[in-house]
Amino acid sequence: MSKKTISVLIYIFLFFCVLNFLTPMCFGDDYVYSFIWQGHSEYEPLIEPAIWVTSFEDLKNSLWLHYFTWSGRTISHFLTQFFLWQGKDIFNVFNSLISLVLVIEIYWCANKGVVTSKFKPNRLCWTFFAIWAFTPGFSPVFFWLSGACNYLWTAVLLLGFLLPYIRKYYYFEDKVTNHPWTWLGMFLLGIIAGWSNENSVCWIILVLIVFIYANRKKSGFESWMFAGLAGLIIGYVLLMFAPGNVARLQAETNATSGWITYDLVKTNLLMFAAVFCFQFLLWYFCLRSFFILQQQSPKSEAVKQEKVFVEVLCILSFAMTTMMLFSPNFPPRSSFPGTVQLIIATSVLLRIQKEFDMEIIKENAKKFLCGVGSLYFVVSATATFYGFYDYYRQVENLLTIVSHSGQAKEEIVTVSSITPVSETIANLSGLHILFYEMSEDANDWRNVAFSRYYGIKGIRMIKPAQENK
Repeated sequence: MSKKTISVLIYIFLFFCVLNFLTPMCFGDDYVYSFIWQGHSEYEPLIEPAIWVTSFEDLKNSLWLHYFTWSGRTISHFLTQFFLWQGKDIFNVFNSLISLVLVIEIYWCANKGVVTSKFKPNRLCWTFFAIWAFTPGFSPVFFWLSGACNYLWTAVLLLGFLLPYIRKYYYFEDKVTNHPWTWLGMFLLGIIAGWSNENSVCWIILVLIVFIYANRKKSGFESWMFAGLAGLIIGYVLLMFAPGNVARLQAETNATSGWITYDLVKTNLLMFAAVFCFQFLLWYFCLRSFFILQQQSPKSEAVKQEKVFVEVLCILSFAMTTMMLFSPNFPPRSSFPGTVQLIIATSVLLRIQKEFDMEIIKENAKKFLCGVGSLYFVVSATATFYGFYDYYRQVENLLTIVSHSGQAKEEIVTVSSITPVSETIANLSGLHILFYEMSEDANDWRNVAFSRYYGIKGIRMIKPAQENK
């Protein structure tokens, strides 16, 4: 590994690390999951006594009840409650590392699934930039503790699971091993990866079924391939058929029957369009590249193999995001699994441009895009750091007020709402800035969780104009 590569990896880690440390615990989920799950809707206030998670026994009991009363995302919520138990500072370091691991895994996936320590720094920079620029809901995915455990960490687990299959696609006759430990390891990793995300794993299962069936009679076929798929299916079943999913659906839709309504479809279509706008340049590059590949090397088997892989990634990306149209809740972060597949697809196309001496992007256009991209990164990163620091300072001031409230256990603490950054800063950041908000109602579930966490009677967050009323 060259010094330049090491420097790039360190810079990426430090970038994520600083922003992680500038991200306070978010009002709502981060405070609720600090306690043992109580068995009711998350949107209902915590009742006394709210018991902290302080041991693995507490964690086990909380996750068991959570699975049966709220959600099947046991892997994600294990990570969430574990890090909330251990502390935000520990999470910040490990989350920065896992963000770096995601960049590396995308690089490996685009490099034919070959796990190597020999990186090309410019490709690492591209991967990092693509994640930064084209991820809708970037900050909730990478810095919000609960969000990162649900999306970033599970994406890393899923890509880690897929790497052997991608390598097998390119080098099918090269056998890995038939050792029982490999079979068992892939089976267990499959369960963990499958027990992660609703709108992504089902499509991965479908692709692997087709891949394994089409190659089942080849000499390079290995038993771990089937074991991993079996584990993935079991994990997905555990995720989707959790009894708590029904309770959450009813809580989020206030419906006892079908939840798909005209208003829901309209709202989700608008979000789908917003996600597409974020990803537009990636889609344009992929579609344009398909046409160029077809024209330049229609008879090359190696190029055809690459083209099929990219097509599968694009289909996966589209399917993962489209599936959210039928979800009762479609936040931007839900498109992250599809965005990862699209970034891998574009990374493959950039790799084969050099490998096969093909001109997918003209040299002048490449220099222009590099310059524009660099400018965008500098501006958006500067605005993001400014916004993160501003919110960090305000939340720290709020916590100081709470800690110095002498009568906090007898009276409800009243604080001013967090002042949002200007619309200009928010836009210049690339919409990367998180927002922190509680309710004017001390009985709101977010306010109550905050109060339980800091041992106060209650808290109200009001707008400055209301303070004198």
